[in-house]
Amino acid sequence: MSELAVDAVPRRGRIWVILGLALALAALGYAIVGLSTREADPSVVRVAGIADAQGLFGGVPQEGDRVGSADAPVSIQVFNDVQCSSCRAAFLAAIPSLVEDYVRPGDVQLLMRHYSAARNALELGFFGAEAAARHGYGWQYAYLFFRNQGEAERLGIDEELMASLAGSVGELEVTEWKETLDREGEVGGPIAEQLEGYAELGDELGIRAGGAMIVNGPGGTRTLQDGPSLARIERAIAEVE
Repeated sequence: MSELAVDAVPRRGRIWVILGLALALAALGYAIVGLSTREADPSVVRVAGIADAQGLFGGVPQEGDRVGSADAPVSIQVFNDVQCSSCRAAFLAAIPSLVEDYVRPGDVQLLMRHYSAARNALELGFFGAEAAARHGYGWQYAYLFFRNQGEAERLGIDEELMASLAGSVGELEVTEWKETLDREGEVGGPIAEQLEGYAELGDELGIRAGGAMIVNGPGGTRTLQDGPSLARIERAIAEVE
């Protein structure tokens, strides 16, 4: 055995090194266990569906309340309430397929009409969606709101929740979104006026709460009430094309 190997670490020194390593490993194990068993902060907003929203609407023309080409021959006014739990399933079951199969190819344009199931035209969630629409991301915001209604129910609908949704929408700048909300979202402001206009339009068209669609094309108009299924919507599209 070489002299270097013998003298590298004295026997007593090796014991202390071993003990030090053992203590370090024990501390690391304790930290890992602590992290794995620590309860999540209940006040943190956990947004689901971010990648789905980006994949669904990415690359599709969007302006204001419209997603899809302005030249699409068929338009569908979508009357819905992002805060309505009974509207959620029908929206999430139909909208993704409509966007992929009809909107993205340029055959259909969808027009968002925020219409309260509670007959309150100025629901707080509507303001966040309309502020996002001002920047071309209203449909992503509405989609994420539907996907995260459980978080809204758990934490309540407030500025923090709405900002978390806005921050989860692709390239939407939260600061600009908030500035728009602050500037246009006051009572009597532009967003409130638009929401009241949606409510008046829905009343004129006899829209019932729970989600409805007005399908319009060269072949006429079809009114679909009560959260129509994808199959009903597709039939209506075929009838008015």
